Amino acid sequence: MYKLGNIMSALDKLGGVRKMRCREPFTGTAGWATYVGLARAGVKFSFTLSGRDIARTIADMKAFLAVVPGSIWAIEGPNEPDLNPMTYHGVTDPRLGFRTGNAPALMAFLKDFTAAQGVDPVLRSIPFIASNDFMQPQQAPFSDYGNTHIYPTPESKIQDRLASFQTRIAQGKNSQGVITEWGRTTGGSSKNVTSPPVTLAKQAELLSTDIAAALSKPFVHTISIYELFSWSGTSEMNNFGLFNADLSPRPAVAAIKAVIT
Repeated sequence: MYKLGNIMSALDKLGGVRKMRCREPFTGTAGWATYVGLARAGVKFSFTLSGRDIARTIADMKAFLAVVPGSIWAIEGPNEPDLNPMTYHGVTDPRLGFRTGNAPALMAFLKDFTAAQGVDPVLRSIPFIASNDFMQPQQAPFSDYGNTHIYPTPESKIQDRLASFQTRIAQGKNSQGVITEWGRTTGGSSKNVTSPPVTLAKQAELLSTDIAAALSKPFVHTISIYELFSWSGTSEMNNFGLFNADLSPRPAVAAIKAVIT
């Protein structure tokens, strides 16, 4: 209830956002109960596959939809399989292999999962989002939308980043794509993996113009901001959120709301 109340309050402060990207639901867990509560409040999910047993995942998604019909708008391939290599049927992809086209376990998993989804009367109409950024042409037979993660630096030319995404979408033979992660951190230092940190005011300014630019492109179906909440500490990864660790809204909340409403 604590998570449910805070998440819904945050989504309302953003102007009534009702889409979230989360890891796939696991029956019998606390996360399952939170997802169900959010879905009953009108949230629709894009669920990212974890790479576990396909039959179990299919069963859990069907069970979820039996409780909250219509609450899954998309299913996404495993997240960042370059950094989190897939193991499937005894084969493990090399780390970073997804970046160079060497990910046979992932490709076999995607082929088998989408085949199982495609013959299931409950799941077959749900669009499938490719795993992010790499091997988009190889994923073309399995995907309905392309996928990218974009973490711009303050100096990035956003139109160039979006144009690059359009090229990736075309490589995957899709007409639209989903930006499953886009973020601006206020933590860390010049040694950050994604970008040097910006001030809270600059985060608000940049994210609002980022979103406006992305949503102006007909090839961008959806943009997911990484992430909803910031956490304790001053590290890079803990400070992408739109809300502070005490759940108070950062300036980005009002700025984003003004754009999307």
